[in-house]
Amino acid sequence: MDSPNDYDKEEVEVHGAKMNWRQAGILLFTFAAPSAVMAVPFAIANAGFLGGIVICMVITGASIAGSNMLLQIKMRYPDCETFGDLGFVVFGRPGKIFGNLIQLGNFCLFMPCALRFCGQALQGMGSIGPLGACTDYYVWLVAILCLLTTQVRSLSNANVFTQISLVCVFGMIVCMLVAVFEFDIEDKIPARLFGNPEPDLSMMVVRVASGCTISSWAYVPAFLTVELSACMETPAEFKKSLLFSGGLNVLVFIIVGSIVVARWGFEVGEVISITAGVGAWVPGTDVNTIFSCFKLGGNFVSYMLDSVPLCRFCQKSWAPSFKDTWSASDVMRYLGYTMPTFILALILATFTPSIGTLLDFVTALTTPWVTQIYPALLYWKFLRDCDSNGESGKSSQASRSIMLEKAMVLFVLFVGYVSFVMCSVKAVGYLAIEDLRPKFQIGCSGWVLWESSA
Repeated sequence: MDSPNDYDKEEVEVHGAKMNWRQAGILLFTFAAPSAVMAVPFAIANAGFLGGIVICMVITGASIAGSNMLLQIKMRYPDCETFGDLGFVVFGRPGKIFGNLIQLGNFCLFMPCALRFCGQALQGMGSIGPLGACTDYYVWLVAILCLLTTQVRSLSNANVFTQISLVCVFGMIVCMLVAVFEFDIEDKIPARLFGNPEPDLSMMVVRVASGCTISSWAYVPAFLTVELSACMETPAEFKKSLLFSGGLNVLVFIIVGSIVVARWGFEVGEVISITAGVGAWVPGTDVNTIFSCFKLGGNFVSYMLDSVPLCRFCQKSWAPSFKDTWSASDVMRYLGYTMPTFILALILATFTPSIGTLLDFVTALTTPWVTQIYPALLYWKFLRDCDSNGESGKSSQASRSIMLEKAMVLFVLFVGYVSFVMCSVKAVGYLAIEDLRPKFQIGCSGWVLWESSA
């Protein structure tokens, strides 16, 4: 029979060493950055140089504030381990159900997007003979490696991988900057300071909304705040992690977005590698190959970080007594617990007609709610409960502090609702307007199951 000390050693081995605030900040930044960095120029081009930067700073600031609100509640209730747990202590069972729905629903529906991005990156590195030009085959191939990431089990065990992802993000940035200075776009349309030069009003509004959408999902710390702060040596220092990661996000928008758009103009692609008329992204060029390598590494880690909380939730729901060791039997059991989410992700990655459309609607229906709206509602109720219990203090200084906190709650809530509206406008607009509507297709040449007529 194992002694208590032996079991404690197993727990440390499984869950990893505690993280410091820098490591947590890198994880927060790399959670979405590998996908977001490719779309940052598009956000700046469609919202304008100053408009895009202001939108990024406002949404990033609201996201930091929303996460900090979650942290304050987490510090008050240290036994809470998930986003849904906070919803339960504040709003009861309905709060837990809604919290799990918007957080885990996002994880579940973003996993096929990450799989697709990984498959496209692998394909961009060079065609593999039997796989040809069918992206689905590359998705299926890389999915085998992504499945193995479920064994990371905890965010603290992902430290090394997030550092690799950070290198990949900066590698992608270097490739993008090399491309914009070595390749030009003929007859480029200059971007504006605010808005975009689209002559049609509806098109202009939808394109501005697309800039808001990218800013909304480019930095989403609230998705991991509760789980990640529980992995830290000093949870209170998570505030430093938020400022560090948020600062990196804003810098990427300011530096990368502005430089690329200044060189290539308004008509930069929604993902930079599909920008029309740029020789850098032709398959086989050095820049494209290196960029695809970094893209694969970064999005592989994004899939890992996305799957860890979701898979852990499944294990705790289906097998709460799971011992959680690295024995062969426990490894296979954990793989079994996480298999349903992987299978769903692979099915959606293969049979969703447009991953971009899926990402748009997942963003609109979940991201503003997790990053701003729900944290603000939780914190408002938390403050009211503290007031009713007499815990906020009676001094004038305490009263001013409470008023400032409530004003911040209203700011975060307002930004969240505006972000929800803009993300919804982008998602619906890209379906309703024919010139913006993507091509829908299920399957590849030789086994096309369905495709749009457009």
